[in-house]
Amino acid sequence: MKNNEANIFVFIASIIIGILISMNMSFVKGNTSKRVFLSAKQYQDAYNYKNQLYNQISALSEQYRDNYNKLNKYKDNEQNETQVVTEINQELNQNNMELGKVAVEGQGIKIFLNDAVMEDGLDAFQYQMKLVHNTDVIQVINDLKNAGAEAISINGHRIVDTSEIYCSGPFLRVNGVKIASPFSIDAIGNKDVLYNYMISNENYLKILMTRKIVVKVTKSNKIEIPAYNGDYKIQFMKNKN
Repeated sequence: MKNNEANIFVFIASIIIGILISMNMSFVKGNTSKRVFLSAKQYQDAYNYKNQLYNQISALSEQYRDNYNKLNKYKDNEQNETQVVTEINQELNQNNMELGKVAVEGQGIKIFLNDAVMEDGLDAFQYQMKLVHNTDVIQVINDLKNAGAEAISINGHRIVDTSEIYCSGPFLRVNGVKIASPFSIDAIGNKDVLYNYMISNENYLKILMTRKIVVKVTKSNKIEIPAYNGDYKIQFMKNKN
């Protein structure tokens, strides 16, 4: 009888242990992470996407802080209407400066571009390479923007996001106005950074020099750039909110 009880006990214990072992194996199997192997391109894409998301989050956080601080200022000064109006006007003026709606001044550089001296016996291609074209001016402006220029003008015409620079026969058309060579490009920004960037061997001015285009770059402590006198026409955009 005792032997039978012992056998039954061992049998039941074996069943229980078997169940526990199977449950543990199932649990481990269900929670084991599946390894994924990425190619170099997939890893680089994932890394770039992570950085893009991080930059977007940082930008949104900074914008949130700015708006939160503005809101607190308005709440703290709700009894002082004059100060609130002053804050709004300052912000409006800053926005107008960034949009090019007001004249500005500051340190920067001046770039002078003129057609090369023509020589006898030039074929059509060589002749064209001696001229300053709209594509040349566009490349120079792109380099200025990359160098951190905050405001740019060509022959006294303010360059904004909607400005066009087209070839119009012997002229360039900028903001709907035809201008002729020579071209004087003014840019406001850190004068040393702008100057060093523009005259470096990697930038477009060096290419113009190889074509014998007249190129002069000078620093200035006071660059004056006029306001954009065109209209901002918005037909299709609307506030997302």
